[in-house]
Amino acid sequence: MPTETGTPVPHNTAATQQSLPARGWMLDDFARGDVFFASPTTQWRSQASKGALSAMEPVSVSVVQSLFDEARQRGLTEPVLFGLVPFDTSKAASLTIPLAYERADVPDSNTATHSAASGQTAKPHILGRTPVPAPEAYGDMVRKALTLFAEGDLKKVVLSRAMDIELDQPPNYPQLLQDLLRRNAHGYTFALPIWGDGGTSLASGVMVGASPELLVRREGDRIFVNPLAGSIGRNSDPDTDAALKAGLARSEKDLREHAYVVNDIERILREYCDELDVPSGPSVIGTDTLWHLSTFITGQLRDPAVTALQLSCALHPTPAICGQPTDKAFEHIHHLEPFDREYFAGLVGWQRANGDGEWALTLRCAMHTEPTRLRVYAGAGTVAGSDPESEIAETATKMETFIRALG
Repeated sequence: MPTETGTPVPHNTAATQQSLPARGWMLDDFARGDVFFASPTTQWRSQASKGALSAMEPVSVSVVQSLFDEARQRGLTEPVLFGLVPFDTSKAASLTIPLAYERADVPDSNTATHSAASGQTAKPHILGRTPVPAPEAYGDMVRKALTLFAEGDLKKVVLSRAMDIELDQPPNYPQLLQDLLRRNAHGYTFALPIWGDGGTSLASGVMVGASPELLVRREGDRIFVNPLAGSIGRNSDPDTDAALKAGLARSEKDLREHAYVVNDIERILREYCDELDVPSGPSVIGTDTLWHLSTFITGQLRDPAVTALQLSCALHPTPAICGQPTDKAFEHIHHLEPFDREYFAGLVGWQRANGDGEWALTLRCAMHTEPTRLRVYAGAGTVAGSDPESEIAETATKMETFIRALG
């Protein structure tokens, strides 16, 4: 059942202020329980003090519908659900419908204002880092996966590791999010609440990050999917960076890894779409630290009642964050990884009652549940021919995207 938090709004108050002109990032006074989500074009913000409906249950059509039904009973005319779905969808998703929120265009670099203004708390200092597991143990995980490939059990498995970061003070969310936004201008930046067991009235934590990867966007009966798989670190020297980009575009190992992802996504999408446009090969796109192989897929839903979240759950987990074959990779991940991924490599996003929405993969992220401690995550796709030392370096590079913003 939905749980209500915060101060109720009047029944005749809509749940939104319709799209506002860009006026800077809406980050001021961010507190646990608030919602922030930014796509390449739109930003969303709510404040826990204004109230929210929440649920902490495995994601399902009935749970989502129950939240929207409750929102309508409260008189909300345009409710929007924000959510975190875990890597293992049998576990509880953290779902939120704010009783009031704002939506605005994303500001360009000329109009963006610094929400983390002078006078606010300075960035925290990092006091310690504890790898989970140690890098050499992660390398052993990759070597075990290579043995599985040789036995013919797997074609690909995505193995992850984490880093527990100890700070001298709690994170400064306005500064942290603004730094992530600068590094992730074309991605999906978020800070969403993790509710207590059973959707209790207090948020037990925050999942915060800057994902480069859209899983599904739905606009009416049109869907957009953008898998990334295969990556390489960037270099500050322009010539070296260009060579790395060109090398990724022709890397047999990375193209093979990318093809596993795209082929599996295409197979599933054809069950839902009458029309599907899948490019014949990937392009290369960049973040501030990595080049990625990218394929942008578009389609038309056969049944327009299928929501963005339903389609995302049908695709999840993709080979991009699990492996190939997916069921075998999922099983091996649970045996090989020494920790629970929880919301890492799950889904993060938003959805309207009509099913339109955007769901990204929860990557380049951290879980914040203790005042001065966060757990940062990263993963890398392993296929036959992968090098354990290269996978250690790739995961370290991915974690640094978040850690540099943090402190």
